[in-house]
Amino acid sequence: MIQELIKSTAVKDIMTSPVVTVSDADEFHVVQDKFTTYDIRHLPVIDANNRVVGLISQRHLYKIHSPRRLESGEWFYDKDLLDGFILRNVMIKDVYTLKADAKLEELMKIMIQFKYGCVTIVDDIDRPIGIITRDSVINFFLTHA
Repeated sequence: MIQELIKSTAVKDIMTSPVVTVSDADEFHVVQDKFTTYDIRHLPVIDANNRVVGLISQRHLYKIHSPRRLESGEWFYDKDLLDGFILRNVMIKDVYTLKADAKLEELMKIMIQFKYGCVTIVDDIDRPIGIITRDSVINFFLTHA
């Protein structure tokens, strides 16, 4: 039954949509702002034509500039320091994307093989229409098992 579900489910049926994105022209602090505002860990990066050109993850943000902890226990990023980085230069450039009609089986194989935390789902001209994270896949199985 699970194998049949994996082979027959289209990624459009489990993707999160609409997807939150960041522009490759945005100041770098916008990345951190969106991670916090939307409580997410992955942001597809789009160009002026709304096409996917990269990806930035919370893990990459930590590697680029670590936050410091305030006395209140909250994490703090210095926006001026963040804006010293140019998103186009630090984002992951060669990102794997899938079309909405791709099957869950293909998605899972790719995520496992390359240790991807997410895959952006795109339309026919590479505009983002959704995103699937490892958490999305786990949640899908929890609700369909």
